[in-house]
Amino acid sequence: MKIKFLLLLSLVPLLFTGCASTQQFVHFPDQTKVVEDSSKGRIYVMRPATVGAAISMDVSDNGTIVGSTGPHGFLCWEREPGDIVVSSKAENTSAVKVNVQAGKVNYIFEHMELGWVMARNRLDIISEDEGKKILKECNPPKVMK
Repeated sequence: MKIKFLLLLSLVPLLFTGCASTQQFVHFPDQTKVVEDSSKGRIYVMRPATVGAAISMDVSDNGTIVGSTGPHGFLCWEREPGDIVVSSKAENTSAVKVNVQAGKVNYIFEHMELGWVMARNRLDIISEDEGKKILKECNPPKVMK
């Protein structure tokens, strides 16, 4: 127990050094519109927490990487309707099933927790009201083309 505590204590400074940024590798839709392409659905993955600030989390849509979340950041993309799996990789991999509908918006909250080696995550689908509130606390990604 003493060794685990010392290991955890030695990792605490990592929480306060450097900050991972949020980067997106797919098209970032126009944020002035609810949905840019009405034949598609929009997905937000939001990470409002500071826990694990030095670590970015890779987010995928059915296995295709969309981008990486950093603290107080969000990813946003649009895709064809249907059932998909959105996943996020940290010390663990968390995944949620999402039913994407044309013209609709899905909000996913990425919870951060301390892990043994690095931060752990958990994805949860949240309501539109809650999603809009949390989105205001987050910054848009740097779009990498």
